[in-house]
Amino acid sequence: MYAFELGGKQGYIRIELTEVLGFPKRTSYLGGYDVKGKIEIKSKNYYVKDAELWFSTGQIYEFYEQLLKCYKELKGIINFPNTESELKLVLEFADFGQFTILGSFQEYPSEENFLQFEFESEQSYLTSTLAELKEIVDYYGGNQGLIV
Repeated sequence: MYAFELGGKQGYIRIELTEVLGFPKRTSYLGGYDVKGKIEIKSKNYYVKDAELWFSTGQIYEFYEQLLKCYKELKGIINFPNTESELKLVLEFADFGQFTILGSFQEYPSEENFLQFEFESEQSYLTSTLAELKEIVDYYGGNQGLIV
């Protein structure tokens, strides 16, 4: 299965697509195809491992497009679109290719248990992330999914 990772100086976020529902015939109202995935977050000494996360390949496409733009321009703010709001993920670009990864994750909205994270990163960490995201977008298509 496909995955992508956002790395930084004191942590990382790894999102894996474990099951893509409806591919290639039935698209999601979120764009692309519905995905059941896993997320792993490490921020200094705090950790989330193999937590369930629902999203769509269309949301991955939107994130990839935003990230590519900020990578080229070295400025901007990116939000990973997650309508279920388990994951709040923001990348804030500063000067000279530096950026901050921040947000929170709550696996079960019914439980008051969540991880709030923030760590620094830089443009060089994004080369592999962009390649991983491009591979996902090339395989599953954009917001319309694959045009068949």
